[in-house]
Amino acid sequence: MAPQFSHQLIGAFLMLLVLQPSAVESRPVTLDLRRSSGSQNDIGRPTTDGLFHLEVNNTLSSGRWYDFPVTYGFQSTSSLPAGLDPQAVVDAIDAAFQQWQTAVPEFEFQRVYPGENANIKIEFAPLSPEYYGFGYYPPDGRLYLDVDHTKWSIDSNPAWDELDLQSGAMHEIGHTLGLEHSEDPSAVMYPTLYYGSLKRDLSDDDIYQIQTIYYSRSYLDVVKPK
Repeated sequence: MAPQFSHQLIGAFLMLLVLQPSAVESRPVTLDLRRSSGSQNDIGRPTTDGLFHLEVNNTLSSGRWYDFPVTYGFQSTSSLPAGLDPQAVVDAIDAAFQQWQTAVPEFEFQRVYPGENANIKIEFAPLSPEYYGFGYYPPDGRLYLDVDHTKWSIDSNPAWDELDLQSGAMHEIGHTLGLEHSEDPSAVMYPTLYYGSLKRDLSDDDIYQIQTIYYSRSYLDVVKPK
C-alpha cells in the first residue's frame, strides 16, 4: 500500500508542476512603475500567449504645451520597424496625432524634419523587454517606440502576436501632451494595450482629460462625461 500511495503522491506533484505555470502566466496584470511600491508582487509578468504588452511613462509630473502649433518629428538617428513600409509607418503616426487634434483642434500638429527640432521627438529604438514605449511629459516631449522585441502592425486587423502601431503611438502621444494613465479600460490612456486589438478612437475619458489640460473649467463643466 505504501509504494502505491507514494507513486500517487509523485504523480499528483508532477501534475501540479505542469499546470501551475499556465495558471500563473495566463493571469492578466498591468504595470505602472510610477505607483509601484517596489515589491515583486507589484510587477506583472507578460503572459506567454501574447495577450497584452506594457509601457511606462518615465516622468514624475505632467505639464502642457503653450505654443501652437505643436510640432513632431522622427529623430535622425531613429530606425524603423523591420518588415513595414516606411510610408505606412509615417501614416500611422500621423493618424495617431490627428486623433488627438480632433479633441483639441488648437494643437494644429505639424510634422517637421529633423525631429531634433520638434516639440515631440519620436525615435524607434531598442527598449527593455517589458515595454513597447516611453512617453515624456511637456516640455520634454521625447517619445520612444520599441524596434527590438515588439512586432508592430499597421493593419486594421493585427494578428494575435502583433501590437497595433497607431494604438501604441496614440497612448505615448497622450503622455507627451501631458496626460497620465486612465483607470478606464476603454481609454487610449489605460496602461495596458492588448495584442491583436485596436484602440484608435479616443474614449470620453481621454477627451475630457486632454480638454481639462487645454481648455477652461467653464467649458469642461458643459462637456464632462457622465
